[in-house]
Amino acid sequence: MRTRLVAAAAALLAAVALATPAGAITYNAQKDFVHDYVALLVFYTDPDPNSVPPGDPFSHRCSGTLISPTLIVTAGHCTEGVDEGRAYFVQAAGPNYSPNSFGGWGGDETTGYPYENGVTFSHTWNFGEIFVGFPSQKDTMDVGVVELDSPYIPPSGQFGLLPDAGAIDAAVAAAGANGKQTVRFVTSGYGLLDQDPVPNPGLRERLMAVGYLINGTSPITAFNLKTTNNPSKDKGGSCNGDSGGPVFFEGTRVIAAVVSFGMNGQCKGQDYSYRIDRQAVLDWITDPDRPDAS
Repeated sequence: MRTRLVAAAAALLAAVALATPAGAITYNAQKDFVHDYVALLVFYTDPDPNSVPPGDPFSHRCSGTLISPTLIVTAGHCTEGVDEGRAYFVQAAGPNYSPNSFGGWGGDETTGYPYENGVTFSHTWNFGEIFVGFPSQKDTMDVGVVELDSPYIPPSGQFGLLPDAGAIDAAVAAAGANGKQTVRFVTSGYGLLDQDPVPNPGLRERLMAVGYLINGTSPITAFNLKTTNNPSKDKGGSCNGDSGGPVFFEGTRVIAAVVSFGMNGQCKGQDYSYRIDRQAVLDWITDPDRPDAS
């Protein structure tokens, strides 16, 4: 469900600069009708005015979480360099997707994805310059905010909740020695199921799966939450298009982190999500005058 960085460790620093937003939950995925405040985000750019026929304004898609009637939290690499787009809150945004729809641009003329219906937005913000340094260890600044042009209330009447500062550390400490088995998270988003052997570009469904906390050679840092992304013990993870989607503490609406990147081109191995349980990040998200790093 997310944009992912794919590179060997030696080439990773070069790869990060080339990271681009994209894409669902891998393995053991369930259709997500629970988190109706998780949105599929479509971003637009200005097409080439000289193209004939006129150019396609579609830029990329990501996932995000509505935390108030007008504010969505997502990944910073999703909002970087773009301001306009649409948010779709239906579980399946493209069940009748056709590459021939909308004059050959592709889409679902029933739902309107990705050019009609939904809720429009024209303002986005970035927390900082994205992917500075080695991403698994340094602060990637990978959080963004989208402001809807008009309020939206999900059918459940609920919204995603911001965490307390230090919530992940508190959960790990409370779990003690069995933290890897007991600290669980639920990831939700609209990305691909996998890339093996080839991606399914038509998938535009909100899916969810449970992930487990892992450490290993790249432990949890002050900036990134590392969770497993493999099918054993009913686990699942994220993939292209899940970028910006929420990583909830299991059984809650509390967002621990937003999907950020992965180290494997087939969406296997580990998932890295950007922690928002930091006071500086929380202050920036909730500040109506938040600075925009873009």
